[in-house]
Amino acid sequence: MPQQKTKGNERVTVNLDPESLERLEKIESELRTSKSEVVRRALEYLEIVLEKDNLSPEDLDTILDLRMRPDNLLFDIGIFQAFLEEIDEPSENLKEELKEIGGEFYTSYCEKGIAEPMKCLSRLEKTNLYRLIIESENNFTIIPMIPDMAEYLKTFLEGYIENSNISAELKMDKHKIRLRVK
Repeated sequence: MPQQKTKGNERVTVNLDPESLERLEKIESELRTSKSEVVRRALEYLEIVLEKDNLSPEDLDTILDLRMRPDNLLFDIGIFQAFLEEIDEPSENLKEELKEIGGEFYTSYCEKGIAEPMKCLSRLEKTNLYRLIIESENNFTIIPMIPDMAEYLKTFLEGYIENSNISAELKMDKHKIRLRVK
């Protein structure tokens, strides 16, 4: 006869490697709760991650990092497009600021231990500003989510690349940005 489950708690035994056990105990201590409660919370988070396109831990970390920074905003692409249409042509001052911001992005990623420029570009892709196509080890295509944004994005990337000390060429080609690392 099959065993009937009750609505009460059920004891489950799991095997953890030493590193996982240490992580569990650290979180247990930080939250000042039980291991069972940590696992229950972890299951809630994992369920959400699986529902949202099965994000990798690295992707989730990137998205949360970008979202939780007080100097980043999340808003609809239509709003961004409206701003671009209003600006029309970028001033020299705006171009210099974008270049500086691009350089600061690279520096901040280096401080997080993400120094390889292409890893940074992949990480920045999570902002939904562009799609990164890796053509080869040294050739990349960057497609802005808003075509009118290509010139602004190219300027941002120029500052980014300058701070990285890699030799690269950026070219605009029909609202696409081609990046070739030399």
